[in-house]
Amino acid sequence: MNRRVSRREFVTLAATAGGAAIIGFDRSTDTQIGTQSPSFQGLPNLDGKLLLDDESRRAIAVDNSNLFHQIPAAVLKPGSAQDVVRIVQYANRHSLKVAVKGDGHSQYGQTQVAGGIVIDSRTLNTVHGPTALGVDVQPGAYWGDIVGATRGHAVTPPVYPATCMALTVGGTLSVGGIGNTSHRYGAQVDNVLELDVVTGDGRLVTCSPDRETELFNMVLAGLGQCAIIVRARLRLMPAPSDVMIQQLTYTDLDTYLGDQLRVARDGRYDHIRGGAHRKDGRWTFTADLGKYFTPPEVPDMAALRSGLRFESATTPVQMSYAENLFRFEGETVGPTPSATRRAFFTVWIPASTSKEFVSNILALPPELAGLPRVAGVERFPLYALNTGPFGRPLFKMPHEEQAFAIWLFRSFPANNEAALSAMLQSNRDLFAKMTALGGKRYTPYSGIMSAEDWVTHFGPEVWRRLSTAKREYDPNQVLSPGAGMFGRPTRSVGP
Repeated sequence: MNRRVSRREFVTLAATAGGAAIIGFDRSTDTQIGTQSPSFQGLPNLDGKLLLDDESRRAIAVDNSNLFHQIPAAVLKPGSAQDVVRIVQYANRHSLKVAVKGDGHSQYGQTQVAGGIVIDSRTLNTVHGPTALGVDVQPGAYWGDIVGATRGHAVTPPVYPATCMALTVGGTLSVGGIGNTSHRYGAQVDNVLELDVVTGDGRLVTCSPDRETELFNMVLAGLGQCAIIVRARLRLMPAPSDVMIQQLTYTDLDTYLGDQLRVARDGRYDHIRGGAHRKDGRWTFTADLGKYFTPPEVPDMAALRSGLRFESATTPVQMSYAENLFRFEGETVGPTPSATRRAFFTVWIPASTSKEFVSNILALPPELAGLPRVAGVERFPLYALNTGPFGRPLFKMPHEEQAFAIWLFRSFPANNEAALSAMLQSNRDLFAKMTALGGKRYTPYSGIMSAEDWVTHFGPEVWRRLSTAKREYDPNQVLSPGAGMFGRPTRSVGP
């Protein structure tokens, strides 16, 4: 039997928003069935569409994990920011919950809401600019759209994600966003100049570091708890025309970790990435390092790698800046096949405890690790960050000057319940070790967290600020129930 959650577990944990009585569970599709749903009388006039048909509701009731299917009562395809205002105000009047979904790359049901309204932000996808003030972007635009809008102007946001064509601006700003330049410029949320947001009580507010400052800070990396982003102004900087890339290979973990920390700290490279690779039971480690430039200037790659203790190096490759931005496209976050489930795991581990934590991952047998394979080689990203540039209060980093980003893109067959149980238990074990070693979770790939887990994650002072903002800006707790921050999670599979 292909089943994710027992009927008893489901009935106990599922949310029943807006009078949508959840009285059945479809075991063949693992999907909730609501036989009573809001009547949606007295709807405001909308520039877009509110879809009530079964096909639209079912299509949006899944995220990138393929673990949770929670059917909303309606799907909003907004035609304007005012549509978001109107539907949030309507939800407040009718005791409905609202979630926002971009391209659906969260892993644990954070963008789903049973019996409520899911706003599909992808219809708000305009990129305005660039101008001297930055580039104004609607939440449903992909980062690749920004590349297209800015490349002819020789400007760029400081941080792009590794996969520009798969991630929306609103989605990444709601969780933090990280890229190959984050060792220098922090998260994507650290490079936002201004936001237009719709608060949980239905107000359209402009906020920035100098205007409605606390709202600004509680929205960025805030998982949509206080407000919905409908416009973001992003900082721009001069863009190089070219990149020189070189891969350095290591067989010793200590040496690899040490060199990663060194190049992140001294800033000799503009682009830092890297990972671990297992073939025939043997692990190797590769640093992917890049230097930006504009001809006739050409970087001296031999000088850049001076003092590093690698065992072999590829011939440096020159490519355009835009080509490098799209180099990893589709590598990790493509659509989930129906026969596959995913249980991604991403953490930031302090440099001082990184070897101890990574050793736990290296010891996982292939059948339990569930890592992506290319030509028979398992792999996972593992690279150094400087924590200083990460300044947003809700993007939590370890309390050391340097840390390692660790991404486990774990997957397993959809019909294998034993694999599901084993992998989720493995994630729970790793999260417990991560916490004990001073690490922090990346929230979209953080597993299911209780309210107590969230307090531990943010710390008491930041949690107090977020709780205060939630009461002020979303007093009826309309927004984003899937994260389980201010009530029990609405799903039970996962760590």
